[in-house]
Amino acid sequence: MDFNQKLEKNKKKIIDLWFEAVIRTYPEETARILVKSKNRFDNPVGCATMQSVEDTFNLLTEKNDFTKETDMDRLESALDPVVRIRAVQSMFSAQKAVGFVFTLKKIVKEETGTWNESFDSKVDQTALAAFNRFMKCREDIFLIRANESKKRVHHAFERAGLVRELKER
Repeated sequence: MDFNQKLEKNKKKIIDLWFEAVIRTYPEETARILVKSKNRFDNPVGCATMQSVEDTFNLLTEKNDFTKETDMDRLESALDPVVRIRAVQSMFSAQKAVGFVFTLKKIVKEETGTWNESFDSKVDQTALAAFNRFMKCREDIFLIRANESKKRVHHAFERAGLVRELKER
């Protein structure tokens, strides 16, 4: 059995183990909640994380070339839900927010009994895509905060009578 067949055979278990590894990066009480319910309304973070992990793994097992921009965009899109959630949570540094990607290497090696250089390279590309998405999310958060601060200062100056709106002629 070749490596790709082993991946396909163990797909469900690998995805479940990877999901568990992601959940273990949260505090214990939060982790318990995230694995509790499969309902999207009761557990939106857990469901989004599972979907993201599953979509990412499916992309990794397809014949993709992550040096192509279109494939890298698809990978970033698959990672977006889990990375976006982690980007807004202050408990995660960049390293902790995207570090879950590397746990996939160990899981795959244990479940398939095989090391595969090509797959490892894809996982590395996945980590880079996760980091790109994380940084985009953090930049968006920074811009939102900066704009809110500007608005607050402007409104304060308006109330103090220090700012006049330009009148059209």
